[in-house]
Amino acid sequence: MAIKGPERRDIIEAVVLLRKAKKPMFSKLAKMLVAPSRSRAAVNVSKIAKYTKPKAVVAIAGKVMGDGVLAHSVDVAAMSFSESAVKKIEAAGGKCRDFAWLVKNGTRDVILLK
Repeated sequence: MAIKGPERRDIIEAVVLLRKAKKPMFSKLAKMLVAPSRSRAAVNVSKIAKYTKPKAVVAIAGKVMGDGVLAHSVDVAAMSFSESAVKKIEAAGGKCRDFAWLVKNGTRDVILLK
């Protein structure tokens, strides 16, 4: 029997958590996580800086990379973060979050980047 979908346990747990929330944005995020790994987003800090304002919340169905400069505070929920991305986000006053935090705080004013 062939296994369909992701095999990584952390991705499976995130998808289950997002689907239980039953909100359209979380369903879209879960669908993006189930996609093949080569089609998941790898977003640089520069893109986060370009499309957000201070105190924004960003959701990314992939990895956050550290290329670029972030000058304002942002909360970022993603599957994973590079070390340089964590340093740059925290230096700007933001926080690196997981999807459980995102589900707990709701979908109000969340920006979904890909």
